[in-house]
Amino acid sequence: MNNDKKARRRHQRICEVLQEQEHMQVLELCELFHVSPATIRNDLTVLEKKQLLKRIPGGAVSIGRMPQNTIFTARESQHMDLKIKMADYAVEHLIKEGMSIALDAGTTCYAIAKRLADASLRCTVITYSLPVANALVHCEQVEVFLMAGRLDKQHESFHDDVAVEAMKRMNSDVFFLSPNGIDPIAGITISATDENIMKRMMHEHAEETIVCADHSKFFKKAFKTICPLSDIQGILSDSELRAEIQQKYSDMGVRLYLAKK
Repeated sequence: MNNDKKARRRHQRICEVLQEQEHMQVLELCELFHVSPATIRNDLTVLEKKQLLKRIPGGAVSIGRMPQNTIFTARESQHMDLKIKMADYAVEHLIKEGMSIALDAGTTCYAIAKRLADASLRCTVITYSLPVANALVHCEQVEVFLMAGRLDKQHESFHDDVAVEAMKRMNSDVFFLSPNGIDPIAGITISATDENIMKRMMHEHAEETIVCADHSKFFKKAFKTICPLSDIQGILSDSELRAEIQQKYSDMGVRLYLAKK
């Protein structure tokens, strides 16, 4: 078999593996295909140009039509600059002194926690995310309530029955919800069926819910619906969101908060 055919078959298999695993490291792919890291990196570059996957530091993630709940470290590196700007906007314009804030295990919520740690803003944070709690552990002005049970090490969060029971006793002024997709009909959606319970409960126990979603999550539909668009009080996104999408959601009565570049 010539090298071109070998490469095409390897490319096809890489895409299939990513659909199954959602995230793979370069070294894992090297072991699977018995080729060098340079070969795998070249494969990933070719496939990314064809929009068949997304390169991340040290590996790649799937970009299939249905959004997936990839491991925390994989998600953290995606659209990082936009998440930082959205976190800045949330702390500067949406979070007020003395508020109780619920933050889920999304990486935008983690960015908000890190921004809160640097702000002189007294508030309370309720979370089931270990990275969110760790970001605030030395922050004297922020009181932290961690809904903890068994640790899901891949997603660095707690969402078992112990965590759910703890969340039943907590209420917040505002819940910042990180979804996998936003769709005009399906509403606010997520692909993780176990974490879905914690997000839904945080939504039900909050006075307001603001969805945190960069422009890439609009008009995408994941497996589970958290709530319809009519149940949220706004969407925090970025200024790369196309004007026609902004207009459509505004026409539906959804308030948009756009973090500037």
